[in-house]
Amino acid sequence: MRIAICDDEAICRAQLLDWIDDYQEERKDRDLKFELFSAPEALLQATRQGHAYDIYLLDIVMPDTNGIQLGEVLRDNHIDGKIIYLTSSTEYALDSYRVRAFNYLLKPLQKESFYHALDEAVNSIHIKKDKCTIIKTRDSNARIAFDSISYVELAGRILIYHLNNGSVVESTTIRCPFTEAVSDLLTDQRFLQCGAGNLFNLHHITSIENESVIFADIPRVYLNKKLCRDLRSAWTAYWISQEG
Repeated sequence: MRIAICDDEAICRAQLLDWIDDYQEERKDRDLKFELFSAPEALLQATRQGHAYDIYLLDIVMPDTNGIQLGEVLRDNHIDGKIIYLTSSTEYALDSYRVRAFNYLLKPLQKESFYHALDEAVNSIHIKKDKCTIIKTRDSNARIAFDSISYVELAGRILIYHLNNGSVVESTTIRCPFTEAVSDLLTDQRFLQCGAGNLFNLHHITSIENESVIFADIPRVYLNKKLCRDLRSAWTAYWISQEG
């Protein structure tokens, strides 16, 4: 698991490095790699070169580009890592919702709070990456990670799983109600049934318009206004719970 740290203050970076050494010593079972950046542009350049990070520890008050603006650029580039803000100011707390921040820690940092935030982020990522569902297809059984599913639709008596890489997987004919057929996904708070035959992964939705649902890398899905309104409320509540 790769973790990026961006803070323009050398003293803060040095403190974080000391804490990270202790953190890794205490949690030897986890393969964690940390990279430090002293400016937002350096971090953005790394992501442009293909470096991907699971967690971003970002200072907010930085010259030129602040941490909120940095988070917005990361999200605009469809980067979905966990963002944890480290800041001496509370005035940006509401702004952090726009970039779906996972946590918001006030400086001076407390070592225990920092470790707790890292543990929560790391555990959340492991849970999401590990959970899978088995889909019976015409040719075989397909094992698909929850995190790779953008949405599921019912077409006749077949389930069509739309994956976030643009591919689809079709089930064999189901002989039970839609809700029962996707019951394993419904145990995960990321998924919400919308109408009689759609199930959405709230984590992969980027926006919801009056009559359509938008994803980062796959075509939009068209729904009626009421379903979009209900879905938008649930989507907003989901991200508030993630950020809280």
